Amino acid sequence: MNLKKILMGSAFFFFALMGIGVSAAHAKECSLNQSKFEALSSADDSQDYHQKIQKELILRKDLISNTLACAIEEASALKTDVDKLGSAGPERIWFKISSLLENSIEYYKLQLTKVPNLGLEGSRYFSKDLLVWRRGNYVPIAKTASNFIVWSENQNLFRAAQNRLDQISGAVTILKLIENESIQVKWNKASSIFRAALTENQNAKRGLENLDSPEETLTSIKLSLESLSETYKILYDLVVEINELTSKIQQSKER
Repeated sequence: MNLKKILMGSAFFFFALMGIGVSAAHAKECSLNQSKFEALSSADDSQDYHQKIQKELILRKDLISNTLACAIEEASALKTDVDKLGSAGPERIWFKISSLLENSIEYYKLQLTKVPNLGLEGSRYFSKDLLVWRRGNYVPIAKTASNFIVWSENQNLFRAAQNRLDQISGAVTILKLIENESIQVKWNKASSIFRAALTENQNAKRGLENLDSPEETLTSIKLSLESLSETYKILYDLVVEINELTSKIQQSKER
């Protein structure tokens, strides 16, 4: 068992985790905010009423169409990112999220076909209804999709942590250093915190499977990473102490 390699590996993962952040997958932001329409109704006063109405309607339709096109692009990009993880992540979660994103894309495409037939008053209600639908339907699934991407990418960190624990456990057992109180305390603490990390990681997985509140699922992801980072910190300190002890043993043998 090469403790130097274990030490270097633990240091690498510890410092990598220190810099890790939980953030939603970056996607193009598209919003149909009613404030965007405020300037449209204040057309040039030199125009007659009919001209102003026609100009406002054209601008409203363009704005709605552009926003819908952006929303389709946004949802499609997110679906592509989710689908890339299809073979690596749990199929049940991937399929459910991918299907919901596809439904959103189809909904946006359907709404886009309705824009040419909108009148001025209809365009006002249309934009409001679209905004309500987006907030109540698309935004939650988009957040869940982003959580799924982050969670999936984190699984390599958990597998690496388990391997690191197994390696250090083997070293501790072989060298019979577990009888050292300080090492035993650190080892027990690292094992306990890693179990907590695994629990929160599993909670996040269940949240994704059940389409729970994205905020709750993200909280579990954050807590799992915080515990994982603390695990690596303790393991790093533990390996440093093991190396110091083994160096002393080696020096005493050489005398």
